[in-house]
Amino acid sequence: MSSESAITVTVPPALAKIIAETLSPIPADQMEADAPNGLSLPLDGLSVWTDLVEEMRSVFARHDHVRVRGVTHLPGGRVLMALAHTLGRRFMTYGDGKVVKVFSMSPWSRDLAHAGAEGFFHTDLNASPSPPALTGIQCVHPDPGAPRFGYNRVVRLPDLLAELTRRGASEAVRFLTDAEVEMANERSPTIWKSKIVDGGIVRFHPETIRAACRRRGTKPPDDILYTIGDACVAASCPISLGTGDVLLFSNHRTLHYRSECSVRFVRYPLVFEARQINVLHVTDERPHA
Repeated sequence: MSSESAITVTVPPALAKIIAETLSPIPADQMEADAPNGLSLPLDGLSVWTDLVEEMRSVFARHDHVRVRGVTHLPGGRVLMALAHTLGRRFMTYGDGKVVKVFSMSPWSRDLAHAGAEGFFHTDLNASPSPPALTGIQCVHPDPGAPRFGYNRVVRLPDLLAELTRRGASEAVRFLTDAEVEMANERSPTIWKSKIVDGGIVRFHPETIRAACRRRGTKPPDDILYTIGDACVAASCPISLGTGDVLLFSNHRTLHYRSECSVRFVRYPLVFEARQINVLHVTDERPHA
C-alpha cells in the first residue's frame, strides 16, 4: 500500500510562481485546442521544471499515482493540463471540444459525479472501447469538512489482488482476473464484455456491472462487489487535496474513489460552500523511470 507521504511531490514556492507566471499568459482555450495532439509548453525548456518532471515520473513509476502540492490553480485548468502533460501525451476531448471538466458538489444533485454521497472504487470510462490511460484532478475549492470529508483513495491493482488473496477471497480474485464480465453505461445501448483485467488494463465500476445485469435480467454479484470494495479500502489510504493540489493516477492500473462530501450553507438553500475540482483524461502515457 502506498502511503500519502510516499506519493506526494511538493513544489517549492519559487517554482510554483514560475509555473503560474509562465502559464498565465497562455489562454486556457488555446491549451485545450492544442491538447488532443500533445502540448508544447515554454516550461519544457526550464531546468527547474525538468527536475520536477523527473521527480513526478519517479513517484508515478513506483506507485502509479502522484499528488503534487504547492502549485496554484489557474482558471481553465492550465496548471492541471501542464502537470498531466508530464506523464501523458494526448488529451481526451468531450462533446464540446473541452479537455477540462468542472465538478461541483451539490446537496441537490442526483448526478453521481456531483452528488455528495460516497462514491465507488472504479476506473473511468470503463465500458468504452479505449479507456483513457491517465486521470488528472485539481482541487479548486476543498471540501469544507476536509479532511474528514471529500478525500480520495487510489488502489493499485497488485495491492488489491494481494489483499484479496490475503483474505482468502479467491472468488473475488477470479472475478477480477478470469471471469467474463459485462458492463453497461446507462447512456449507451451497447454492453461491454470481457475480463475486468485484460491486456494490461483494468476496467471496473460496480454500477456499470449492475446496469448490465439489469439489462440481462440477471442477479448482480453484490457479495463479490462488496468484498472488492472493502479490500480496496484496506489496500489504500485517504488522500486529501487542498486548494491547487493535483492528483494524477493511472486509469489502467489503479481504481479510485471519492468519499462522502459535505457542504456548508451560507444562505439556505442555494448559497453554500462545497468541493469543486477540475478533471481531465489523457489517452496515452509517456514512458517513465
